[in-house]
Amino acid sequence: MEIRKTIPICALIVLFVCFNAFAYHEGLVERFGREGAGLLEGAAAPCVSANFSFTIGDLWYPGVYTIGICLDTGYYPGSSGNLQIFQGGPWAGGFVVEADAGEPWTAIGTFDQLDFLMYDSVCSGFNIAQPGHSSIEVASSFDTYYSPTDLGVEHTLTYKMWGDPQVDDFVIIQADLKFNKAVRHFWWGWMNDCDIGNNSLPDHYYDDLTGYDRSRGLAYMYDDDGDPVKESDPTSKLLSPTHVGQVLLAAPPPGGSVTEAMTTNVAWETFSWWDWNNDVTSGASAYERMAIGQIKETPPETPFDYRIMTAIGPYEAEAGEEASFVFAIVFGDGYDQTYWSRRESAGAEVSPLGTLVDHAEMAKTFYANGLELDDPAPAAPSLAEPLLDGREVEISWQSVSEEDDDFAGYRVYRSLVSNVGPWDLIGDHAGRPFVNSQVDTLRIGFPTFYLATAYDIAGNESTTGSMFTKTMDGVYSTTKPTDYSGDCEDYCAAECQGCPECYERCLKSCMGDRLDNPLDDILVAPNPYRGSAQWERLDYENRISFYNLPKRCTIYIHSMTGELVNTIPHNMAGDPDPDPPGTETGGESWDMLTFNYQSIASGIYIYRVVSPDYGEKIGKFAVIKGE
Repeated sequence: MEIRKTIPICALIVLFVCFNAFAYHEGLVERFGREGAGLLEGAAAPCVSANFSFTIGDLWYPGVYTIGICLDTGYYPGSSGNLQIFQGGPWAGGFVVEADAGEPWTAIGTFDQLDFLMYDSVCSGFNIAQPGHSSIEVASSFDTYYSPTDLGVEHTLTYKMWGDPQVDDFVIIQADLKFNKAVRHFWWGWMNDCDIGNNSLPDHYYDDLTGYDRSRGLAYMYDDDGDPVKESDPTSKLLSPTHVGQVLLAAPPPGGSVTEAMTTNVAWETFSWWDWNNDVTSGASAYERMAIGQIKETPPETPFDYRIMTAIGPYEAEAGEEASFVFAIVFGDGYDQTYWSRRESAGAEVSPLGTLVDHAEMAKTFYANGLELDDPAPAAPSLAEPLLDGREVEISWQSVSEEDDDFAGYRVYRSLVSNVGPWDLIGDHAGRPFVNSQVDTLRIGFPTFYLATAYDIAGNESTTGSMFTKTMDGVYSTTKPTDYSGDCEDYCAAECQGCPECYERCLKSCMGDRLDNPLDDILVAPNPYRGSAQWERLDYENRISFYNLPKRCTIYIHSMTGELVNTIPHNMAGDPDPDPPGTETGGESWDMLTFNYQSIASGIYIYRVVSPDYGEKIGKFAVIKGE
């Protein structure tokens, strides 16, 4: 277990207490109104996991409520902004023996069916599992006691996730059921409304498609076009080629008693899809969707906002009996290798994340092996806050993995694009005594991201997806106003072409000139700012920076017509984040928003740096916005 993994427990307890202090979770009120939120919450406030509690691997799955549903969850790869599931939850239905004949009763755990969603919910809590088990477990128990059509089935859902890179692309969900009433022709299933797409793009949820692979028992959804960066160019880099699937891992054999022993030789009996215009309107229509017992293999003709339903049944259940169902929600970059071969003409490359089929097969194998790995990777190291000194940054980490006999060392990666890569290896620290830090040189004006992993003698390497192993925000240079050595070194190296004597003379002259004229060294980077740069495409960075500033000054941004666009104080009155006295840096960034928080347009802009100590400097920079 990682040292940092002990932190979320306290945070989760605090979060749970905070949520219970309010009548309704404000997120539900905002989306569904106070009445709808009340129906959703039933007798208890929702127990929602803290965002970082499920951020241990490539899949981030942060939103699980007491009634077992997941909401606004399934970011893959983690921190990418690629949202894969808007909502998902269990469905159950059948004919209750004590009820009037002819009408099936249902229990539904998804938001779009508020009219008959009335659960008595109890949060069972969050657990950081011990080694040999899942890394994260969330258990949620609920029943339909307060529903006017009480099905009489208590549910306990357990969500299980792992941080090992071999098994961090899916979540395994076990549903344990207890029947308080006799139910005939009982069906159990799961609905997912995926809304796949990068959340930086408007209306990303209107272009999904569905499918079913009968040979694998795999139902899935995917983004129709992968949300290309440029809508006018379908061959541009794909932002969200991810596929999401649900595959049954174990269940009682359908057609008999619900108490028969679970088997892995089962598959969904029902697969169907529909769009949001055709949501169910009654318990009977919901039961019909589950109990149809057919695989709807014909996919929709056009992309839209769809839901998918998978179910298994029928079963016969008596009061007091119990049953369990186990399935996996699986994520993959593309459906299979064939999917990517079709994209080759578009310049797409197979992602190192792996495909949906790869991960679905792994989920089956993993479950069949008792949820155990023969040779797990070391625990991922915990990355400390980077230490900045001008253009140098020190990355440090720690891990309990060093105590393992087969531990081999650490690797450090750097990305000049985003916190999900692509990654370049910049350090491999093998052998004892173990190295726990590395110094790197930053590029002025550009964000840099870092990642640390651990590996063992067999070559198993820890996950690259955990938020604890990487810098979530870009690291920028903090060039000091009295230290221009980095710029002078670059300048003199280019001027002298390897001549030591020339380099020494140049460096001395350059440093003297810059110290005498501090305003002359002000640098804007990147200049020009190109909106088509990949870090803006992925919505991670959207700013320009000013370097080599005096310790105290104000930056005024003007349009070419002279209109004042914004004012940026640097260690002056109004600076929301001034440097501590004695540690003032020469850097300040601007998010390219106006006074009114509007994004600026492409064009040439004028900046004025006004210093109470040195006077005024005027310069220009260009902004070229992306499509």
